[in-house]
Amino acid sequence: MNTESERKGIAVVGTKAKGGIHAVIENHIQAGVYDDYDYYLIASHDDGGMLKRFYTYFGALASLIGLLLRGKVSICHLHGSHKGSIYRKALFIFVCRLFRCKVIFHLHGSVFARTYDSAGWFYRGLVKYVLNHANSVFVLSQYWANYVGSISPGSDIRIINNFPSPVFEELFQERRFNTREETKLLFLGYIGQRKGIYDLVEAVDLLKAQGVSGFRITVGGNGEIEQLKALIKARDLGAYFDVIGWVSGEQKYQLMDESDVLLLPSHNEGLPIAILEAMSAGLAVISTTVGGIPEAIPDNHSGILIEPGDQQALANAIATYINNAALIEQAAKRARERYDAAYSSAANLKTIKSVLGGLADMKLSTVR
Repeated sequence: MNTESERKGIAVVGTKAKGGIHAVIENHIQAGVYDDYDYYLIASHDDGGMLKRFYTYFGALASLIGLLLRGKVSICHLHGSHKGSIYRKALFIFVCRLFRCKVIFHLHGSVFARTYDSAGWFYRGLVKYVLNHANSVFVLSQYWANYVGSISPGSDIRIINNFPSPVFEELFQERRFNTREETKLLFLGYIGQRKGIYDLVEAVDLLKAQGVSGFRITVGGNGEIEQLKALIKARDLGAYFDVIGWVSGEQKYQLMDESDVLLLPSHNEGLPIAILEAMSAGLAVISTTVGGIPEAIPDNHSGILIEPGDQQALANAIATYINNAALIEQAAKRARERYDAAYSSAANLKTIKSVLGGLADMKLSTVR
């Protein structure tokens, strides 16, 4: 078997399904996280039926084993969340330990805490196995660091803020505030209850009843698209919404450029990449007090946070920005300051590379 010094590669394991985790992996690659190493991108999960997901998972496991047998990798960067992801990643960690390959477990799960707290002994034991046998655990905020630390006190826990692609940063420099007659709001995320999209419909219904106008909401995302469209039609709110489905790449860039405010009234979150993209691009943010969001937006000067599910508060927040464009500019500029200090690729790259470098130099005898 090859020595540790010969195995300089990194296996990056995660989903290729549409969503925030896949975006984070792509952003890490674009930002140069792995530029000092040979890296191998392995998809362990995808959208689709059970047979496709089964094939994807075991194909990924075979790919990792092949790399380990050939001595190509010394570090495995596992991106995971909750429920089925924990089961999948536990087997990956077991395999890595057999080959004495170091592991970073990167936790993204928005409902990880709720799932763990309500789970039985077997799932809890599996979570502890994953956390205890990773050489380093990456979490998205201090909130998650505290929670994970309560489960696995001896783990090396690092706060690695999600960071968006640097391309959105250019929009802030070019943005002209207070130039639109109509306030344009943007929802980006999975279309379903967890992201609060139906609360948003109820809030707009309240605004309509109050005679509030001068705004339009673009909804981008995958999920319950037809159900959302049916609800909007039933409430006669078509004049307020454009539901366009999944967006990425140039289309997302264009939407960020054209919008004033990001809406994400989620019920559970880690730290959504969409919020950080908005902060970098110069949008004001309306979201909720869940997960790591209050750390990114600590006060009303840098955005508006409400309690999840509070439809009246959501309507009031939207009306606040519609009626005072200067507040949008103030919040956007404050949010960009926070982004530059803590959430940009430059702010986080040093920490990630330091961990990778330390693990790459670690002797086999010290692998946990």
